[in-house]
Amino acid sequence: MKKITAALITFLSVLLFLKPRKAAAPTPRPELKPGDLLFSPIGEKDSFYIGHVGIVTEDDSVIHSIPKGLKKDDADRFFRKFARLYLYRARDEEAGARAAAFAKRIFESNPRAPYRFFTDLKNTGGKQYCTKLVWQAYYYGAGIKLKNFPLFARALHPELIKDSRHLYKVRT
Repeated sequence: MKKITAALITFLSVLLFLKPRKAAAPTPRPELKPGDLLFSPIGEKDSFYIGHVGIVTEDDSVIHSIPKGLKKDDADRFFRKFARLYLYRARDEEAGARAAAFAKRIFESNPRAPYRFFTDLKNTGGKQYCTKLVWQAYYYGAGIKLKNFPLFARALHPELIKDSRHLYKVRT
């Protein structure tokens, strides 16, 4: 009987000290525009602890590069993949739309582009990685050289292309 009483007192004591957690309201997905860039920060396990970036197309999809090749995800699916995303938008919406259209052309012409991080920015028909894809979309599609990287630059981290001259942060 003493054991049951002790267990009951312990159980009730724990209940008194535990505060129920309030459920957080789901954050609605922001409205996206063609050319928007979605960055996953360093440290996210879904971006292999490196960081990741994708570009939004006119059909509310996100094109990005992964080890299996280029990938086109529905935007809602892309948002579910990452714990946090940072949204950057082109200051010139028409330029963003042109960049998105160019990313779509890269995807359609070479969806199985091999993933290679140490490749230069020049060649759009071969090896890709996420930052290179986005940089090329803006350079070749909209005539915007994000952060003025030369065409022979290699292995750019996604954070390096956040160019405030051409992009602004919309939301975390």
